Amino acid sequence: MNLNDIVLNPYMLTELYPDVLIQSQNKNIAIEPDLKYLGQNAKRIALLINNPSVPFLTDSEFSFLTSILTACKLSLADVALLNIYKTEPDAILVQLNKLNSDKVIMLGVDPLSTGLPINFPQFQLQLFDKRTYLYAPTLEDLEKDKTLKQRLWTCLKTMFEL
Repeated sequence: MNLNDIVLNPYMLTELYPDVLIQSQNKNIAIEPDLKYLGQNAKRIALLINNPSVPFLTDSEFSFLTSILTACKLSLADVALLNIYKTEPDAILVQLNKLNSDKVIMLGVDPLSTGLPINFPQFQLQLFDKRTYLYAPTLEDLEKDKTLKQRLWTCLKTMFEL
């Protein structure tokens, strides 16, 4: 690979150069707003969903998520649920950094769409950039399929040491 062929996304650039490279004359630089999330993020666990129809989850999806969290000995206060619909991938990574997330569960959100420079299959715990990621199907798909639920539960037991 030629050094001239290396592509760095904006997230990687900000990690490499945390200080400002160019001093702007404009003092009114727009700062990207934080993504809104549901929960209190007490245990620094981010749950990413992509739901265009409702702000977060439907009633049945919320009930199912609550049962999953309860089985993991967690509550909504322990997590930050982010709906990333219409969010730029770089903004997702910035938000995960602001939330100081240790664990990220992507429900129906594939890794590359979040701006991650790596791709991995569903139901594989992936360590990257001091975070553990889990890519799983949507809550709707999980709720309908017992096999998918079992595979998720196996991963969650490992992730949360249950």
